[in-house]
Amino acid sequence: MRIKSFKLIFLLIVFNYYFFINAFSNEHNFLAIKKTWISKDNEIYTLNIDFYDGFDFTPRIHTLSNGLKMFLSFKRPISNPKMDYGNHGIVKGYFFEKFGESSLMFVMAFNKNVVFTKKSYTKNTIKISFKAVQKPTIIIDAGHGGKDPGTRSPYVGQMEKNISLVTAIELRNTLLKTGRYNVVLTRDEDKFVSLDDRLSIINSSNGSILISIHTDYNDDSALRGMSVYTLPDNALSIWEKQGVYQDNLKKSKRFAQYLMDYVPKFCKIKNKTCRSGDLKILKNTIPSVLIELGCISNKIDSNLLLSKLFREKAIYAMLYALDKFFKTSNR
Repeated sequence: MRIKSFKLIFLLIVFNYYFFINAFSNEHNFLAIKKTWISKDNEIYTLNIDFYDGFDFTPRIHTLSNGLKMFLSFKRPISNPKMDYGNHGIVKGYFFEKFGESSLMFVMAFNKNVVFTKKSYTKNTIKISFKAVQKPTIIIDAGHGGKDPGTRSPYVGQMEKNISLVTAIELRNTLLKTGRYNVVLTRDEDKFVSLDDRLSIINSSNGSILISIHTDYNDDSALRGMSVYTLPDNALSIWEKQGVYQDNLKKSKRFAQYLMDYVPKFCKIKNKTCRSGDLKILKNTIPSVLIELGCISNKIDSNLLLSKLFREKAIYAMLYALDKFFKTSNR
């Protein structure tokens, strides 16, 4: 009887010991991540992950414009961490998920597009810094409108004001679908907007670049092709003394060149595609171009301008040029 009692007491002691050790281990030894939070310093956000001592880990970090994914591998079994963070409105959410006994996947999604500025880690911390990317605002000016029809095709009877408006709206829709741009139109219907009113819209919209859309006309009906205009080097501007004018002109020419490098892939261009003209619509506070989609005085171009497929190709060329422009511009 005494032997049985002794065995029972011994088993209880052993059971309690292992229960205590496992409980302690689950709470401390196997909980690898101590804290996860977002800090902010001016425009820079930082994801901070603190680890308990003794948990060696190997991180693999994959970053995207709207989130990040990270895989953490440990040398011993771990448990899912507790989640507690302040997101400052930029984080849509995140979660940890276990893979096997000793791996975690971490996923974070953002409410805005971001650019990552720094990644670092020690044996106890991971720090990943990023900042929100402000979407460029593209101002699209559909030439003419209302009582000002612009040029008229002698072949299909269509007016410049209608072609420019349709193209402007289609370009707006394409840019918005990418999620990379904000868009402002100087007109979105068949109405007359004076040049002064257009310039007022452009200068007050905090835009990144202006694209003014037109069709060309030439007395020689054999001439055809697309071209793009920027201001000439010696055009007068109220911004010239501040140096802003020359910087904007340089950017305008760069965008024009990106566009015309792509256009020959799908349509004819004029001999001198990138041109300059002292055009009032271009005399504003941002980089600006005026695009002649084609010669409405030419039969081939007239039919192309009424083709949705042609306009889609022209719009894709503008999108290509915009994407390349903002990858290389110092915004």
